[in-house]
Formats: sequence, structure tokens, C-alpha cells
Amino acid sequence: MYDDPLRAVRHAVNDGRFKDAQRALEQLPTEVSRMPEGQLLSAMATWRLGAFARSFAAALEARDGFRARGDVDGEMRAENVAAAGAFALGNLSEADRGFTRALELADELSDDIMIARCANNLGNVAYYRACYDTALGFYRLATANFQKLTFWKGLAEAWLNSTIVLYEAGDLDASREAGERAVDAAEKSGDRRVLGQALAARSETGAALGDLLLARAWAERARDLAAEHDHVVAEADALRILSVIARLSGDPQDGAALGRRALVIAERVNDPWRLAEVQRALGELYESVGRRDDAAAAFAEAARAFGELGADIRATRMRDRLAAL
Repeated sequence: MYDDPLRAVRHAVNDGRFKDAQRALEQLPTEVSRMPEGQLLSAMATWRLGAFARSFAAALEARDGFRARGDVDGEMRAENVAAAGAFALGNLSEADRGFTRALELADELSDDIMIARCANNLGNVAYYRACYDTALGFYRLATANFQKLTFWKGLAEAWLNSTIVLYEAGDLDASREAGERAVDAAEKSGDRRVLGQALAARSETGAALGDLLLARAWAERARDLAAEHDHVVAEADALRILSVIARLSGDPQDGAALGRRALVIAERVNDPWRLAEVQRALGELYESVGRRDDAAAAFAEAARAFGELGADIRATRMRDRLAAL
């Protein structure tokens, strides 16, 4: 019988038990854990735990190892995870290159699920750059492929991303519909991590439509699910949205406290996107209560973080908000 020393690690990653996966890897001999597959599993687990730089480095090692073996499938999977690490670290150019390369390999292998995942990821890059039409085009490709495969988790992720883009583009009715589809697909998937993300996206749109009580309930559940599953960036997102809801509900003090909690997480995991988004939300809150100096500092920090990402349009928007104070 074939001995698979990485079986327990693989099962832990597939089950979403990322801390268990990392602990299991650390107990394996170095020659096993540093195999390309071991490095890829480590990259996947550490990304989910918010250790993005570590994930990126491990994925690159895995990619190079697979490439040296002529394993195109492994190279494709590692390239995708490495690009996800670059994306989380704010290197949009490297993320774009990596996801595009992974998509090319997926097309070469006729791997429909990876085509869908790469399209979804390229949509995220376009969204960060505020290229909404491009992002939605990639998400449509992703949803079509995930739907064809009846892959509910992927479908939920593509719909929740569409929810966010449509919300930011100002099409709140379409965003609400996409949010409902995201939550439905997430519930069918049974993945409570992605359910939390879908609820957060739906909550932000609900708050913009004035459904503050329902939006708060969704965001609180999203926060609890993120904490339950060690999904730190999702927890930061939920706290930011709760901060916005508190501001809209006339409680800026609670909103500021929630925003600061989100900021602590963003700084701890060195996530420039979350940092920029939280600072933008805090700037809007401080501006609403006449704290001009605090608002200016928050908008300036948001502009800096967006600039680091290469999200130039967003950085310019923040500088414009700063100038208008």
C-alpha cells in the first residue's frame, strides 16, 4: 500500500483545519515538509491564517519544485497560491502576473475549476484597481464555470465578490441580489468561513439601503464565524462594516472603537488593503463628527496604503477627500 506522509495535512487543509494542518506539517521530517506538495499545503494553510509573506515564499518554492519536475498541474496550483499571497501583500502587479499564468496553465490542462478560480482572482485584482467592468467580466466567467461544475463554495465566492463590486459601483439593487445569491450558495456549500464572508458583503449593501438592524445582525454573525474559524481578514472586514453601521446608527463612539479593533488586525497581519479600507471608514466617521485632524490623518494613511498596493485610483480618491476637509 502506498504511504502518503502528507495525507493528514491534506485532509486538514481540505477540511478547513488550517492550524491543525500547520502543526501536522511541523511534525513531519524536513525532507517531507519541504517537498513541493508539502510547501504548497503549507502555503495554503498559512495564507488562511493570515501569514501572507510566509505563504507567498512557500508557494514560490513549491512552484519552482513542481516546475523542475515538469508537473504542470502542481505548477499551476502553486502559481495561483503564490499570486494570492502577492495579492494579500499588496503587490498587484505580481498577483496579476501569477493569476494570469495560472489561468494559462489551467486552460492548457482544460481544468475548468481552476479556470474559474483564476478568473475570480483576476476579478479581485481588477476590483482593487477600481476597474469595475473588468472585474465583473471576470466574475461572470467564474460564476458560469462554478455553476457548470455545481461547485457551491466557488460560486459563493464569485457572487460575494460581485456583491462588493456592484455595491461600490453604486448599483445597490444588483448588489443586494448578488448578496442573496452569495449567501444561498455559501449555505449550500456548508463552508461556514465563506458563509461569513457572504454575510459581510450582504450586510454592507443592506446598511447602504438603510436596513441597519438586519445589516448589523448579518455583520455580527459574519464576525463570529470569522473568529470561530480563525479567518482574521474576514474578521477585520466584519468589524469595519460594524463600524460603518454604528456610524450610520448615530453611535460614532462605538463605531470608532470597532474601527480601531479592525485596524489592529489589519496591522498585525500586514494587510495593506484592510488597513486602507479601515482607515477610509475611520476617516469618514471622524469627518461626520467634525474631528477634522483625525479624519485627515486617516485619509492620508488610507491614501498611502492604497498607493503601496498600486491602487492608484483609490489613492487619488483618498487624497481628494483629504484636500476637501
